[in-house]
Amino acid sequence: MEDVASSGNLPFKVTAVAAGEAHTLLLTGDGRVYSWGRGTLGRLGLGSEQDQLFPAQVKFGSQDSVRIVGIAAGAYHSL
Repeated sequence: MEDVASSGNLPFKVTAVAAGEAHTLLLTGDGRVYSWGRGTLGRLGLGSEQDQLFPAQVKFGSQDSVRIVGIAAGAYHSL
């Protein structure tokens, strides 16, 4: 089975990437946000402090009512 991330055949368009001290954010063309890395202090926005090895979608209530247009990451936080 081919690894989608390393194949270059992502199922979505990536419009931005932001990196913090130990975590990464990714923004897609349709406004979805994914995060992965160290989850300490809840910096991944996934509702826990667990580390995440692979990109996981960050949920913002009703996805239909929210369209994210920019992302940023600091040492211990994500925006």
